[in-house]
Amino acid sequence: MHLKYKFIAVFFSQKEKNECHYVLMATNTYYKNLSENNRGIFRIRTLLFLRTTGFNSEVGFLLKNNMKILISSAFVQITFGLNMMTLRTFNSIFVTPRSYSYLNNKAIFDGDVNLYTKKVNMSWPAIERGFDIPDDAMNLAIHEFGHCIFFENATRSFLFKIFKGRDFEVWKKEAVDALKRVQLRELKVLRDYAGTNSIELFSVSLETFFEKPVYFERKEPNLYWSMAHLLKQDPRNTSDPILK
Repeated sequence: MHLKYKFIAVFFSQKEKNECHYVLMATNTYYKNLSENNRGIFRIRTLLFLRTTGFNSEVGFLLKNNMKILISSAFVQITFGLNMMTLRTFNSIFVTPRSYSYLNNKAIFDGDVNLYTKKVNMSWPAIERGFDIPDDAMNLAIHEFGHCIFFENATRSFLFKIFKGRDFEVWKKEAVDALKRVQLRELKVLRDYAGTNSIELFSVSLETFFEKPVYFERKEPNLYWSMAHLLKQDPRNTSDPILK
């Protein structure tokens, strides 16, 4: 394990590390498939995210630690190849026991990133379902954290961007073409919601990238590899996905 992670690991008890391992082995397919060394890194990053993020829920709904660990793991999964280990802006997560709506809005939500409050809102049943079915290209936590990362990258100064400039430009070029093709129903790899705008395209692509990587790469190699270079990982290599 890299010296950086050995240092961070000192701040967490063995009990915390063990709990994190058992929860993720039972719930997160990405984690289960990693090598022992990568699992160790993943656990430390998960615990670091959990400790630096505010978790809240409705009164009367008990948000257990295993639930927080699973939610945190979605962020770590996306950023596992990046230097980014925490969120700066959207570091407050509110979990609801069911789908929800907003005042004067008839739409029903399972998740959203609120640009005004800087909060990430998600319903627990949808979060859980996203991990229970690991190969349907639908994972709410990954989707919403995709928005967080996209927005934070846009607001950071040049020197502190999450994505490398050239890699992001390549992805944006592919995204323009992909967005048109999704809207015309010519791109079958991504579900129709990806055609809403480039922000939704990014998050829907993330879900497919992690849950159907082989299919994604075979059908849309250019879009897939633009994502892989952006995130510095290839999830087809399940035990060691980080691009060298």
